[in-house]
Amino acid sequence: MAEKKTLIQKAKALMYKIRRKRINKNLLTYIVMVFIAVMFWYFNKIGSTITTDATFNIEYYGLPNNSILVPGVTTEQLRITLSARGAQLLAHRGGYSPIRLDLSKLDIRTFPESDSSLKFVTDDDIRAQVELQMPADYKFISLKPDTIMLDFSLSRHLKVPVVLDYDVTFENQFRLASAPTLQPDSVVIDGSAIIVDTVTAIHTEKLTLRRLSASTVQKVRLVVPAGVNCPLTATDATVNVEKFTENAIDVPIRVVNVPDTISLRIFSQNATIRYHVGWNNYKKVSREMFAVEVDYNDLNGIKIPKFLPLRITKIPEEMGVTNVTVSPEAVEYMREVKDTLKWKL
Repeated sequence: MAEKKTLIQKAKALMYKIRRKRINKNLLTYIVMVFIAVMFWYFNKIGSTITTDATFNIEYYGLPNNSILVPGVTTEQLRITLSARGAQLLAHRGGYSPIRLDLSKLDIRTFPESDSSLKFVTDDDIRAQVELQMPADYKFISLKPDTIMLDFSLSRHLKVPVVLDYDVTFENQFRLASAPTLQPDSVVIDGSAIIVDTVTAIHTEKLTLRRLSASTVQKVRLVVPAGVNCPLTATDATVNVEKFTENAIDVPIRVVNVPDTISLRIFSQNATIRYHVGWNNYKKVSREMFAVEVDYNDLNGIKIPKFLPLRITKIPEEMGVTNVTVSPEAVEYMREVKDTLKWKL
């Protein structure tokens, strides 16, 4: 009973607040009149005939054999003046279907004294095709431009490689096991020979991966240049990841290119090579797979330096050996001229 009494009291308080609010009756009347006027204008408009301009995209077909239209120069849109009831125009406020022009039925003309691929068609030639494609109950009035430009070129098909653009980082002690692979790794493109002949590869959008510790396959979209047709929109990129370790190995130093009249003595017979290698190939790498040399030609015959640099001339890259360094980087030496048996520092 008490709860019922409380609800009644709340309802009375709400009604009292509503009665105390003063509404500007003149403002309310004005708003109602404006609304009525707008609605009257709207219904009058959709019921009357309106003349307006509408933009239509153009789709061409019936091209001459082995030819293609070059975008950019070829006319791509028509601005058509037409009339129709307002309600019909509202029905197409989201846009119109493209106008399809059959070039095989048009009088395609060449500019006087021109041997280029640029052609043209007048608005009188396309008027019949345009009128037939107007929406029902639309009245065609005129169109712009009055000259349709057509830039023809020979069609060209070309197979090009797909190139992966990527940015990848790894967890500690992990790296690429091999270069990323793509499937498919090439694609046949087609289009105007003028454009296609400039394309050497189709690149992908950048593939960004962070802190990888396992191999992965990612679908990557292709970046196709404007004016080029490509049957594919994406490719599968495989990023092979492996765990690696660092190792060191001693390798004998070879002396090369020493003249017969010279005896070159170096004061270190071995060098230490450090490198990274995947766990799978760790035990397969041996010292015979490396070569370290001192080249007498590095003296240049001008000023004999105190040290000769060491060069790594052989690395088992097929084993996935990377980040190769040698220590020491140079060795001290002595040169002996055999005919005088003198030592030169």
